[in-house]
Amino acid sequence: MRGRLVFGGGTLAVILAIGSCKDDVGLTSIPPAPEVTVNGDSIHYRIELSNIDSAFLAHIHHGAAGTSSGVIVPLYVSPRPSTDLNFSGLMVDSTVAITSAILSQIRADTTYVNVHTKLNPGGEIRGQLFRFQ
Repeated sequence: MRGRLVFGGGTLAVILAIGSCKDDVGLTSIPPAPEVTVNGDSIHYRIELSNIDSAFLAHIHHGAAGTSSGVIVPLYVSPRPSTDLNFSGLMVDSTVAITSAILSQIRADTTYVNVHTKLNPGGEIRGQLFRFQ
């Protein structure tokens, strides 16, 4: 998964797929680029998927590459429905308020986006957020 994270003032970062959150599961085909825009105390995000079955959650988690941790920003949660089988298209396009502590974690390259599916509820797709200078 490739994408970008845009901070106010033009500082860029990208989202890089590092695979499923669990080493023992196969990867879904690579989706189009997710996008996260940081603007003051909110983020605007857009996640598109390609050929994925039953995606039902998406979050930003705190955790450096190779580690897992808890949810810090919900991006797609109940009561929104799961996607259909073999879904391709827009999962979510929305804005959410964030705290200065979360913004600091994003800027410190210690956050990732995780999309969860019914087949892989621990995470089907993971995209690490990191700064691009």
